[in-house]
Amino acid sequence: MGKKLRKKKKNRNRKQNQHKEINAISKQIENLVLGEKDDDFISRLTDDILCHILSLVPFKCAVQTSLLSTRWRYVWRKGIEFQGKLEDVPRVITLLLDPIEKLSSDRKVQFHFRQSSILATTKEKLELHLNFCNEEQETFSLFDWSLEVNPHIPICELASCIKVLHLKSVNNLTREIVSSVISKFQFLESLKISECKGLRSLFIEAGSRFQSLTILDCLQLNEINVFAYNLKTLVFQGQLPWFWLKFSPHLENAILDFRNGPGYNPFACENLLSLILAVKNVKTLTISGWLFKVPVSKWLSSAGAIWERKDFLFNDLKELCWIDSSMENHSIATLMSILKICPSLEKLFINVDPANYFSSCKGESSFWKNYSKRVANATTLDHLNVVELKGSLDEDDVILLTERLVEITSVKLMHVK
Repeated sequence: MGKKLRKKKKNRNRKQNQHKEINAISKQIENLVLGEKDDDFISRLTDDILCHILSLVPFKCAVQTSLLSTRWRYVWRKGIEFQGKLEDVPRVITLLLDPIEKLSSDRKVQFHFRQSSILATTKEKLELHLNFCNEEQETFSLFDWSLEVNPHIPICELASCIKVLHLKSVNNLTREIVSSVISKFQFLESLKISECKGLRSLFIEAGSRFQSLTILDCLQLNEINVFAYNLKTLVFQGQLPWFWLKFSPHLENAILDFRNGPGYNPFACENLLSLILAVKNVKTLTISGWLFKVPVSKWLSSAGAIWERKDFLFNDLKELCWIDSSMENHSIATLMSILKICPSLEKLFINVDPANYFSSCKGESSFWKNYSKRVANATTLDHLNVVELKGSLDEDDVILLTERLVEITSVKLMHVK
């Protein structure tokens, strides 16, 4: 009940403000009428006032004003707020990207349609942010989303400049429109997707120019398929979905922040091992420690291959950020097992937060303990020069961690609370 009253009050205040602004504009027009002898007094209004007037009419009508005269040709393009239909969204974005010299390279447009709106922002003519807002935030529909990045179609001059795209709060209503927009960005290199309520599965197939993918806080997401040969950076934050990363041999940086635990049931170790194998050649890695505490059977095909071939090492890894819920004995033992298969490691960051997912498995990470003993050639990490611990820990745990680290490095542990 309280939310409805606040919403009604907010809408009432908005309408009152609009009436005040319209009255102010009318007063200026009246003054101009009294002082002008010609009939085209409205064209003498400032661009800010004209843009505000255009924001009160349908988008189609605002565009048509460009035909009135030279004075009006580009005025509507400087507007920052329009009304229209969902079908107009691609056209609004395309026109926002129109490289007109008279307009700033950093531009912003708010477009209202149905019970929703989109805030489109450009930066340096190379970066585009699309932030969707739905007034009915509490309700959402589950949906599956398939995206093709860098498609092989004739190049669109107006959109080809975009290399970085941020998408926020895309939903079932807007996903097809967004897919249509993305298909025009043949030179897209980086894509960020965040806070998409209802997004259940995501399929991305990317061309040779695509290099960076970030997915944040899509809480219903439980399946991801990525085909991106030249992918160099992968960032994910949320629950662990069923994650298939297909043949990305150039991957250098990965952040796999699954601090909220598994996002599907029953849990599949085979898929988890497939993901770990996909990131083994990265140079920087942020990863949740509980992934290596999951019980793994050597009878699994991936586990058996790792065990028998003895070639699974993080050979190229220079920087490791380890996320865990604690640093008690079992967690430390798991971390030490992984460090032993990181022979080139230079920097180690340990982030401990009790709010992170806690794996109840004990000993259970024996697969990685036994495997590291089986393959580790070096007993010390000679290249390691930074070891930093962040978080609140019991003094006993800090002492235990320090003692275990002394076994593999002479670098002093730096504790940042």
